[in-house]
Parts: sequence; C-alpha cells; structure tokens
Amino acid sequence: MRQQHLLVATSALGLIASVAIGGANAQDKTIKIGALLPMSGPGAYFGSQDKQGIELALEQLNKSMVNGYKFTIQYEDSACSPLPASQAAKRLLDQYKPDVIIGEECSDATLAIMPIIEQAKVPMINAGSSALKITDPGNPYTFRIMPNEVMQGVDIASQAYNKLNARTAVLLFENTNAGIGNAKVFKETFEKLGGKILAEIGFGRDVNDFTSIATRVAGLGKIDVIPTYTLEGQGLKITQALAQAGVVKGGDGPAIQLGTIWLPFGFEQKAGKAATGYVRIVQFDPTDPRDMVKNFVSAFKAKFNSDPTHLNAHAYDQIMLIADVVKRGAKDAQSIRDMLAQTKSFVGVTGSVEFDKNNQNVKMDTIHYMETQPDLSWKALKWN
Repeated sequence: MRQQHLLVATSALGLIASVAIGGANAQDKTIKIGALLPMSGPGAYFGSQDKQGIELALEQLNKSMVNGYKFTIQYEDSACSPLPASQAAKRLLDQYKPDVIIGEECSDATLAIMPIIEQAKVPMINAGSSALKITDPGNPYTFRIMPNEVMQGVDIASQAYNKLNARTAVLLFENTNAGIGNAKVFKETFEKLGGKILAEIGFGRDVNDFTSIATRVAGLGKIDVIPTYTLEGQGLKITQALAQAGVVKGGDGPAIQLGTIWLPFGFEQKAGKAATGYVRIVQFDPTDPRDMVKNFVSAFKAKFNSDPTHLNAHAYDQIMLIADVVKRGAKDAQSIRDMLAQTKSFVGVTGSVEFDKNNQNVKMDTIHYMETQPDLSWKALKWN
C-alpha cells in the first residue's frame, strides 16, 4: 500500500514537472528582435518611422503567432553614427540577447556594428544602408534587402541617361561612405553611357548654408541632372538653394534633381515649390495595386491615422521577412541566419527578396521612382 502511495506521489510529481516544463517551453517560444535605429541626431526620422512599421507588423503577427512563436522587440538608439551604434549593439547583445537584429539605416553606422554582430553570431537584416562594403565582401550574418550603392547608382544613372535624356550632370554628396560611394558609381556609369560630369561637390554634415555651392553650380552652364546624396536636413537646404539660384525645375530652371531613399516622405511639403520636378527613388509605391499593399496601407492608416512612408514599409518588411523564416522552421539565431541565406522568393510590400552568396538582395523591384508634381504630389514613373 505504501509503495502504491509512493508510486502515485511520484507520478503526480512527474506530471507537475511535465506541465511546468511544458509551460516553460510555451513561454520560451519567443523570437527576440533587437532594433538598432537612429532615434536621435540628423537621421532620427528614420528611427521614428521605422518604429511605426515594426509595431504594425508585430501587432499583426502576435495575434495568431507563427509556428507557435510570438515576437518581442527591444530598441536601442544607434544615432546614425559609428560610435553610438557600436555601443548600442553591445548593450543589445549583452542585455537582451536577441535572436535577430534589424538596423542600422546609415552606412557608416552599419559598417561599424557588422563585426560586433558577426562575433556574437546573431543575424542582422539591413534595409536602408547602401554602402557596397556592407555586402561586398560582407559577412555571413548581415543581410541587406535594399539594392546596394552600385545597383542603385547604375540604375539611377542609366534611367537618367535613357529616360530623362540627360547628358550632363553635377554630383552633390555628403562626405560619408554612402555619399561618396553613390556618387562614384553614378559618375562611372553615366560617363560610360556617354554623359559628362561637370562637377563633383562633396560636403560635411556640419555645412548649413548651401548658397555658395548653388551659386557655383549655376555658373557651370547647362545641367540636365543633379544627383544629390544627403540626409533630409541638408537635402532641404540644398534643394531650396538650387531653386533660389534658378538651377532646378523648382526654381524655373532646366535641371532635374535626383534623390535617393535617404529622404523621408513629406520632404516635398517641407521644401515647397523648390521640390517640383524632383525625381527620387523610394522603397515603397503607395499606388501599387497589389492586395498586399492595399491591406498594408489600410492597416497603417487605421493604426496611425496617416499614410505610410517608404521607411514605414521597409521596416514592416524586415519583420515580415523574419516571420517568413520562422514559418520555414527557424527558431534561434543560427537557424534564422541559415534560413535567411536560403531566401529566394520572399515578397513584401516594398518588393521581393532573393539573397545572393554575399547576402545581398538581387531584386530591383524594391526601387520605385517618383516625380514631384507642382501640387507636391507624386507621379509614379514605373521604371522598374
């Protein structure tokens, strides 16, 4: 009898232990996402808009979970700069121990944190940084969903020459890895096609008055296009100075200013008439007729009472790409890395993703060209 009681007690304890372990495992079915985003400094608009796209994606995913996994996130301010980004990455890895990281937006900051996340063997998905060195040669733990500076530069130069019939250009760029790299690729491609670069003008992020640069540009003769590589603050001042000098279409001049994804939605409203005729690339076309895009726009408006930007969209896609690899069986840092490397047919609201051997997305449908109209609305050019 005593043995029977002992057996029952032992079985009961085993059952309790089993339930406890099962409960712990259920709680452990969490994918921890670390977000290294510029929340301060000149690129702070990246962080605030990225966060909106991330929160919408997480809200949708956690309603039903993916393969039984829920998703959590911790943000760190990487400030669009190498040192604070490195410090933020170390804090995130030491304290939060994420399974995957998303970020940064600025190339110099991304290049600084890549060795840190590689040493920790945690995969990172990058959406906005364009510097070639991020994925060439890159490292096994960094994946970029946006075309790199060579892919972007070649495409912009080719479209300028073939679609805009541009034959002369002036390059304006900030003196950073991304600014210098983008300008270099545009120049090489444009000249190879038969175009001529009239001037290459670089500047530091501490420059606030672009009157002298605009005056110099105005004295260079007939200019067809002015590719401009800079963040929003300086971008506004450059565009307004060029318009004031009568160089660009926004100032009733002949030149078309060309821009990149560095500028946020709403740039035109801040620049005013000076932005008229500006052609720039964005990662998201709000006029895209796909149901996926319509649903995203509708959900975003319902949650934030505003239209989504391309930064909202590419942040949303970063999370959805993580969910996609979890759906395919990934459950920790290493398996997420391995599944990301195998991605060939992911389709998001910004476009599609297929990673090459250097973890660079080879698809070009994440580049959308928009032309600013006189009423400051956009016309989608449908070039890609």
